[in-house]
Amino acid sequence: MPTEVFFRLTPVKQQHIIEAVKAEITRAPFEEFSIYNVVRGCGISRGSFYQYFPNKEDILVFLLSSYNRSILEKVMQSLKEHDGDWFTALEESYRFAVRMLCYKEPKPYRQHLFCNASFYEKLWLDHDFSVDKYPVLMDALALINLEKLHLDNIEELKILIEICMASVTRECITLLMTNCDEVTACENFMKKLNLLKKAYQK
Repeated sequence: MPTEVFFRLTPVKQQHIIEAVKAEITRAPFEEFSIYNVVRGCGISRGSFYQYFPNKEDILVFLLSSYNRSILEKVMQSLKEHDGDWFTALEESYRFAVRMLCYKEPKPYRQHLFCNASFYEKLWLDHDFSVDKYPVLMDALALINLEKLHLDNIEELKILIEICMASVTRECITLLMTNCDEVTACENFMKKLNLLKKAYQK
């Protein structure tokens, strides 16, 4: 994530730096990310840039966090609108995520941001999808209606959420790495979701 120094910059200057970062990620795979190109693009010194982002992995986490935040907000919104129905919220949130991954940014940018070794290391090696590590998901637990699910307690619900998160992540990565379109991606996910519904939805 950026340092406090970055957040003390004016919003205009922050956005100027982020646009230069995005242009560089669009240009080449993340492994070839060039800080020289970024500082040249936004007109700051290399030393200043390192005051904002200690390394390029911090850039990756910061850019990915905007996607995560938007999706988790959608989960909360859907739970509130559908009487705590977890599977409805999951379906709506997945469709929302797919639209972002298909249209929010240019395809080269999305592929370079998500399809790189640093991302996979953080996602699969340094990450366990534990609900307890996500404050927003902990808040979501209070909104999920257990009466709609074949589950005995909150601990079982946490396990179900972790299974769903891993499945959603895998489907999103597949979407980015292939020529799969929005409709096909949603159809493929719904096959898995419907199977989970048979097991856990009342």
